[in-house]
Amino acid sequence: MSKISRKEETRKNLLDAFWSLYVEKPLEKITVKEITDLAGYNRGTFYTYFSDVYEVLEIQKAAVMPTEDMILDPLKEIRENGGKVEESLNGVSDYINEHGDRIAILLGPEGDPRFPHEMKARVRQIIMNFVHELGIREEIEYEYIIEYHISGMINMYQLWVENGQNLTEHELSALYERVAHIGTLNITNRMLNDRQAP
Repeated sequence: MSKISRKEETRKNLLDAFWSLYVEKPLEKITVKEITDLAGYNRGTFYTYFSDVYEVLEIQKAAVMPTEDMILDPLKEIRENGGKVEESLNGVSDYINEHGDRIAILLGPEGDPRFPHEMKARVRQIIMNFVHELGIREEIEYEYIIEYHISGMINMYQLWVENGQNLTEHELSALYERVAHIGTLNITNRMLNDRQAP
């Protein structure tokens, strides 16, 4: 494994210092001086790498965006395996393990309110480029289906964070898969008609 350069290390230290402050307080209250003091550099060093704290947040958000492969692998698997998705879910689990804490902060009540929209827009654009290349007939309708699907996934994750992660990651993932495959109406019908006896 190659060693990172001094410049890369400095940049990483500044990014990490920013994040540790962002976890504790809103972006508007984070100063360059706080970041550099925490990271052990002078203010000038910050401006060698970044223009302001807003740029640092944009870099942090970009770092946790899902990759094109992670977004498209499940769709490719659906096409190749007659509607089944198994292998590519490992990539989603790895992604959540690696970035879950940061995504939880960004999606949380004190996070960046633009982040859910930016994430949805990125995922939707990648998927729509893919389906456009396939030449599917219902492309316009499919965009609405994708929006429903992505919004549901993000909102489930936000609720999970707000509820103190009261399900395991595996349970949340399994619930999401059930909803995605069976549909909310079928699950709701079963739950409403499977009440405990009074």
